[in-house]
Amino acid sequence: MQYPVWQLPVNGGLLIALISVIHVFVAQFAVGGGFFLVMAERKGHAEGSNEILQWVKRHSRFFVLLTMVFGGVTGVGIWLIISLVSPAATSQLVHLFLYGWATEWVFFLGEIVALLVYYYTFQRCISGRMSRKDHMTAGWLYALFAFLSLFMINGIIGFMLTPGEWLRTGDFWDGFFNPTFWPALVFRSALCLLLAGLFAMITALRIPNPETRETMVRWSAKWVCLPFIGLLAGAAWYFAALPPSQQAMILRRTEDIRPFALAWPVVTPLLFLGGLAFFVKASGRARAVLAGVVLLLGLAQVGAFEWVRETGRRPWVIHGYMYSNGIRAADVERMQRDGALSLTAWAGTREVTDANRLDVGRFLWAQQCSSCHGMGNPMLDMVPRAAKRGVPGMEAQLAGQGRLLSYMPPFCGTPAERNALAVYIVHEVERRTGR
Repeated sequence: MQYPVWQLPVNGGLLIALISVIHVFVAQFAVGGGFFLVMAERKGHAEGSNEILQWVKRHSRFFVLLTMVFGGVTGVGIWLIISLVSPAATSQLVHLFLYGWATEWVFFLGEIVALLVYYYTFQRCISGRMSRKDHMTAGWLYALFAFLSLFMINGIIGFMLTPGEWLRTGDFWDGFFNPTFWPALVFRSALCLLLAGLFAMITALRIPNPETRETMVRWSAKWVCLPFIGLLAGAAWYFAALPPSQQAMILRRTEDIRPFALAWPVVTPLLFLGGLAFFVKASGRARAVLAGVVLLLGLAQVGAFEWVRETGRRPWVIHGYMYSNGIRAADVERMQRDGALSLTAWAGTREVTDANRLDVGRFLWAQQCSSCHGMGNPMLDMVPRAAKRGVPGMEAQLAGQGRLLSYMPPFCGTPAERNALAVYIVHEVERRTGR
């Protein structure tokens, strides 16, 4: 099925990145935080500390608001933005993994019920009106459902980067248990536990009793430091499982990948050192500042990884199957033979003329370029890239895509359509630069 293009003044990929990084940051905290809550409650019961239990109760309220409310809203935001920006890829994922998504939504419903039961019965447990075992069972159920949600989503998003045998068989399980499934699960599981400790360090700073505060800050810091072994091992395994072409894409560090590929190996050890500083002990005021810095480092670490993972797929949105502009690899030959205008009803014409050349170019820009590039936008702006090329130079650029420029999809269309796109790009660049 072909979809109309939703054109925005801001690049659609940038909007996806902004929403998804925030959502992934919170969603992975939601997974690790489930295990943290029950382990912290267990510690409070074991030590007979009402202060620890009261803090865990307050932390669980913060947890509900951040993960269930804010996280739920950003989750809806992701579905909305990817459906508008990349409808073909979204449709493919929905149709291929229909029962996978349905299973994940059942797990998510289990998360909601278990977490609400856990939070709203916490005071009953503290006061003795509910057994510790029953209350912690609700917490363990939440942690289990949260991990199972991660398990399902991990397989689906991993498929986009490494579909593996699915390209040959079309089998659900070949796509789900793809080559990066297990390394990504190890990496993300470790990151979830790390983020759980990171947020707990921050809320633990508000415990009134100095001795209890010190105990729980240091205990939370262990959750930041200890998962680093799994995090680094998972990252190395993940990279080794990538196809050679995608490894080369990341190592080549194209303009938009470079700052994030360089940031990740810097931010990651700084995050470990920040957690270590909390464990070793810093003064009260220094800890408050450090807490904010460590939180930002955590967000930067997640953002850098997700950006590199997403851009490392290029020129694909589903590796080997669908290009980043939503054109299937199977349709390229037909489009280059019959024309890009022949593939969709949204073009409004089937041939290029002098009268409609700019209109055709505008359509082809929206169809084949706008998913990654913008005109005067902060992400992969075409204006400086095409400012000195002229129409012949722009046509040469388009002809080299997919061959000389392997990180970009090939231009899919006839020579006349390629010329129309080149004319439109140069026209827009000259209009914006005043030439």
